[in-house]
Amino acid sequence: MVARALAVLSILLTLAAIEIWGVRYLPIGFEATGVLGGYSFLLATVAAISALVIAIVRARSGKRAGFSSIVLLSGISLLGLAALAAVTTYIVIMQ
Repeated sequence: MVARALAVLSILLTLAAIEIWGVRYLPIGFEATGVLGGYSFLLATVAAISALVIAIVRARSGKRAGFSSIVLLSGISLLGLAALAAVTTYIVIMQ
């Protein structure tokens, strides 16, 4: 239950970080973009890794099965964050 909530939270925070850093649809200012985008990025990373750790520990202990959705959501979140970091770094370097 907690791992699934963390996985969903990581997806939502990843979408928020992509919107704040990449799309910039909301006019929130430069300082707020850095702060809110950074916090969303860090919290999404922590939530995804925590969900993965919980799912791996529970699966190895034999408590329950069916953690594939948690691993999938966390993996998508981490891949999205990595892509956001790579694209943002590329844009900053090319300017």
